[in-house]
Amino acid sequence: MSSSPPTIRQIAIACGCSPAAVSYALRDNPKVSPVVRAKVQRMARKMGWRPNPLVSAYMAHFRSVRPPGYKATLGFLVSNPRSGRLGDQPMYRQRHYEGARERAAALGYQVETIWLHQPHLTSRRLNGVLGSRNIPALLVPAQFEPAELFDGIAWEQFAAVVMGFSASRSRLHRLAADTAAGFSMMLEKARALGYARIAVVASEDYGVIVNQGIFHAACYLRDRWAREGVACEVLIHHFRSPAAHERPGIAEWLKRHRPDVVLGEEIAWDTICELGWRIPQDVAFMSVDWSPEFPLIGGLNQHHELHGALAVDIVVGQVNQNQRGLPPTPGASLVPCGWEDGLSVPPKAEIRSIKASANSR
Repeated sequence: MSSSPPTIRQIAIACGCSPAAVSYALRDNPKVSPVVRAKVQRMARKMGWRPNPLVSAYMAHFRSVRPPGYKATLGFLVSNPRSGRLGDQPMYRQRHYEGARERAAALGYQVETIWLHQPHLTSRRLNGVLGSRNIPALLVPAQFEPAELFDGIAWEQFAAVVMGFSASRSRLHRLAADTAAGFSMMLEKARALGYARIAVVASEDYGVIVNQGIFHAACYLRDRWAREGVACEVLIHHFRSPAAHERPGIAEWLKRHRPDVVLGEEIAWDTICELGWRIPQDVAFMSVDWSPEFPLIGGLNQHHELHGALAVDIVVGQVNQNQRGLPPTPGASLVPCGWEDGLSVPPKAEIRSIKASANSR
């Protein structure tokens, strides 16, 4: 064996195949079969071949500056019995899609929504549609209402990743917000701003979506802070539709505890407004899921666009490595959350001047 690494041509002669096939095989490109790839890689290692990190870095740079050509379409599953239109989906899901679409375009891919509740859609027909459109990978946003045919997807044919925690029965790789750390940070932020009567108002359903991170953090800090004179009360309600049926109970709870800051979902904000309480003069408000649509409301930024972008990176990596199907041990990646300031939650010390300014008008 020579001390210098073998060339592509030498490996091709040893394997009895073309240099192009060797090049594809050493890059794990699915343009050659798994059998050929394994044969070439085994022979290359035996001959002393090792990947050159400088060449790999150069090729990565070359591909990044070269305008990407169209490669394939990625499927973005939409689970909503009422509508498959993207504009009718929850805001976090729309942000997942936008992040995925932008990142996919930079890599030469397109993203197409696949409505799982389309009338007369069966598992067989869905798999046929995905196959006919040559879709190699599926992006699965958090599913509130997963369709029955979700389990009938031929997962062995696709690369895939789940965004969020609520698709709990899925055995796919997962990408989600680090809610345990995020909500702990959010509660600590409330205290750092000077609030001493803190209320957490969230539904059982939302607890599932965030892997109970909000309630675990609140209950832990409630017990720890009690010895320090800081109150942290928690209301876990069952979300009913229409939301108007749920607000009276939340209103009574808020009037009983009279917090100086509320961490909650949109229904908590609406209830506070129905009570006639001014935000932040009478009670400050922190959104558990900050949105750029409402920049005046401070809260936890779960970076949904980043979820979509990272999900594309994950499935494109799987496609490039020819990985398909349910992994034997699914992996999980956590995305850190951030804090966004807003007029709804100023430092407690500033509220007195805000009240004075409002009263003087």
